[in-house]
Amino acid sequence: MEIAYLNGDWLAPDAAKISIFDRGFMFGDAVYEVLPVYQGRIFTEVPHLERLARSLAEVRIAPPLTMAEWSALLGEAVDRSQEADALIYIQVSRGVSMPRSHVYGDGAPTVLVTVTPFQGPTIETAPQLRVKTAEDFRWLRADIKVTSLIANGMIKNQAIAEGYDDAIMIRDGKVTEGTSSNVFIVKDEVIKTPPKSERLLHGITRDEMIETARELGYSVTESAFGLEEMLAADEVWLSATGLELAPVVGINGEPIGRGEQGPVWREVFEAYQTRKRVIE
Repeated sequence: MEIAYLNGDWLAPDAAKISIFDRGFMFGDAVYEVLPVYQGRIFTEVPHLERLARSLAEVRIAPPLTMAEWSALLGEAVDRSQEADALIYIQVSRGVSMPRSHVYGDGAPTVLVTVTPFQGPTIETAPQLRVKTAEDFRWLRADIKVTSLIANGMIKNQAIAEGYDDAIMIRDGKVTEGTSSNVFIVKDEVIKTPPKSERLLHGITRDEMIETARELGYSVTESAFGLEEMLAADEVWLSATGLELAPVVGINGEPIGRGEQGPVWREVFEAYQTRKRVIE
């Protein structure tokens, strides 16, 4: 069942309330994480919590919990939800500040955790995405996982309005990422993804896919590429926690490769399905 934790209280999600003066509401002054749960076990918990700690440090929000406390809280959340497969959402805002001001207050952070059921994709149900390219006009710290996602939403919804599923963003001639995902291309069985920088989120699922592909024997390079190279690729993928790994079969109305799921994607996707359900 869906469940929420808000500042020490366990609640039904629709019963959780925050102050109208919370800076997460007023300014989008908050960071977040999304963690997958498979077979009742939180997958990639440590790297997600490490990224949360980094985001908090970058925006100068005092960490409300230690790593051990976060781990215990998330474990309790999964137990209370009684969900085998789920998504955990964590949001930490700078807290309540009155009166409204751009200057940081000294209030305690607001901590929200929710657990919702999640059914991961299969070979048969994985979306075959048709996307467009779009100018990446977001702020220049896309490496921080902040809740201020209005630009991402604008870009994605414009793509949907034009009949696409999503958008892949380009800045200064180089591919950065999807609106909520990292990008991979495959050419002659060599896999490439943009290098980590302040222009894109350092995806945990991205790292898992890189490791999975390398274990299968594929060469994976982290290097920049532009639109022309992406359009000439044999395969293009998007990766994210909820998406896992999805093939892009068309960009800007033109097919990628044969316009269908590619063989390298299938192999990496299937290996990841095994990887995520191995109990450590």
